[in-house]
Amino acid sequence: MRRAALVIALCLALIPAQAMAATKTPTPTPKATAKATVKATPTPTPKATATKKATPTKKPAVKKTKRNPVKPSPSPKWPPLGFKVMDDIYYRTPSVEVMMNVAAGNTSLAKAITVCKEFSCGRLQVASLIGCVYWEIDSKVITPNPDLVGSYLTLGMLRTLAKKSAPKEVLTLVLPSGELLSGTIAVVPIGITCHQDQTTEIVPSNTYLSR
Repeated sequence: MRRAALVIALCLALIPAQAMAATKTPTPTPKATAKATVKATPTPTPKATATKKATPTKKPAVKKTKRNPVKPSPSPKWPPLGFKVMDDIYYRTPSVEVMMNVAAGNTSLAKAITVCKEFSCGRLQVASLIGCVYWEIDSKVITPNPDLVGSYLTLGMLRTLAKKSAPKEVLTLVLPSGELLSGTIAVVPIGITCHQDQTTEIVPSNTYLSR
């Protein structure tokens, strides 16, 4: 903050007093005295100075970068890791975590998994080098034999027909049985067929025959 100091000078005029004589004295003739006249000196008018206008600085032009084109999805690794192979058919039993990850981006698989909240299900992933018109999976539904340790009882047979798959495409399948959900029941694939011909059967479908 600027502070301005204002100094005011007060000038006092001293006026001398004249004494009056008791006797009359001749009045002196006043002499003309030359008065000094003060001429006003003209104050120089300040000249207007041209102020230089600030020129606006131009912002550097922003270079537009071209977006990278969408890259095609990389080809799936082949042969798929962790799969068993027999007669050009690759297969494995995926973990529950893998099933959930695949189902997160596959609405049909996610819908199929909801059946497993009520019935005992199996899990399977299949793939073929040449692709398939449709898949056929035969499975056993088994449970431990309470009378003989290490042996199992067959509760029924499940036949699953699955949609077509492209060459090297990994297909993730749910194998739902007709048995109620139980921790002692397992659905075990025993036959996997990659068909190259069309069928009149309903695809996809699941047919369960209990014993």
